[in-house]
Amino acid sequence: MVKRIHGREGEMMIRSLTESPERFHPGAEFSLTRKRSDEHEPVRIAASRMSDHGPIVKLEGVDTPEAAWEYFGASLFIPANELTELGRDSYYPFQLEGCEVFEGERRVGVVTTLYESSKANPYLEVDPGGGEKPIFVPFVKAVVVNVDLDRQRLDIVEGFLG
Repeated sequence: MVKRIHGREGEMMIRSLTESPERFHPGAEFSLTRKRSDEHEPVRIAASRMSDHGPIVKLEGVDTPEAAWEYFGASLFIPANELTELGRDSYYPFQLEGCEVFEGERRVGVVTTLYESSKANPYLEVDPGGGEKPIFVPFVKAVVVNVDLDRQRLDIVEGFLG
């Protein structure tokens, strides 16, 4: 995600979720989605460098701070086939989004987002539908007892929601 505009040349500081900073090498291609938009646009890294606060990148065709501001809050994505394979019981957020959540045989709702924090356990936002408020479920083994990506189903421990 573009978290800050940096300098006078159109550079942007990125909040990176990858453990591979080399992914931001010049020439690397990404799909960019702007805030409050579902449209993806292809972008290419023109230059990059690391800082103590994360990668600083310059996109091709973005040469001023004003042009860079158009991308503030945007997210950068790589093609799914370039993702690093995760270990057992590890998931990318996009893999969980859209999964149905069940408590026993009762359908609770659909995962809309996985929130991660350095200060707390990750948790799922679950939309129960019908205009009801979202339900927040800790994404820990003690609560989420089964993840079946093939069936797009998550099971939570019976009795968790009361």
